[in-house]
Amino acid sequence: MKEGTSEFQLTKNQGDFKMQNLKVEAQHSFLEYVFGGCEIDLTLAIDFTLSNGNPRNSNSLHFFDPQRNQYLQAIQSVGNILQFYNTDKQVNLYGFGGAIPPYNNRASHCFALNGDIFNPRVDGLDAVVAHYQRALQQANLYGPTHFAEILKSVNDYAASEPVTQDRQKFHICVIITDGIINDMEKTIDEIVRGSELPVAIIIIGVGDADFDSMEVLDGDEEALYSKYYRKYMAADIVQFVPFNDFKHNPHLLAKETLMEVPA
Repeated sequence: MKEGTSEFQLTKNQGDFKMQNLKVEAQHSFLEYVFGGCEIDLTLAIDFTLSNGNPRNSNSLHFFDPQRNQYLQAIQSVGNILQFYNTDKQVNLYGFGGAIPPYNNRASHCFALNGDIFNPRVDGLDAVVAHYQRALQQANLYGPTHFAEILKSVNDYAASEPVTQDRQKFHICVIITDGIINDMEKTIDEIVRGSELPVAIIIIGVGDADFDSMEVLDGDEEALYSKYYRKYMAADIVQFVPFNDFKHNPHLLAKETLMEVPA
């Protein structure tokens, strides 16, 4: 950063233009922060709602056949991108919208896929895939679809760890969903809250459903406003990625996935 006073002559005999308290600051890239020691914490949340279809049916987005399971494709494609930024390769792995034992007739909107809600971290992408496939065998797809509890857990975690110049940490939350959401206002509240924290939210839409509500959460057209907090979001922290549009182009997928991670 450079500071000082600069003086420029506009045109001959027209006077001078002087800028005082001039500052020139370098804008550091996201990678520069990572290389400088900023820790990246990754949370992955997977939609277990009934709208995805019975996993035993071939048209289900959660179809048991790994070659035709669109969630598994999204997990592996996006995970391969984000794992390089994840400092310790540990992933906070959640599901939402599914009914899990022993409560088989009641949806949980935030459950740990490794079975330990107090420590939902799993070690690397292979463990993410294994725990997802195991949970798919045990959970009942249910509903409705709520994002707010997942986002609240990420925000609470980010808020509990104050960031300083010597201790930098950034949280990336990836939500993989089929596009239906039933708690829009509460989700917006958590996004607005998260916009003042070191948090980025990436929503991956799988399948061919109506993703209009996801486009609203993206906030590119209109800034989100929280009625609860009575304010607009402080920054655009949400990126929506329709997976089918980019799944055959890894370079574009990487670009779209990282769009809202701050520079």
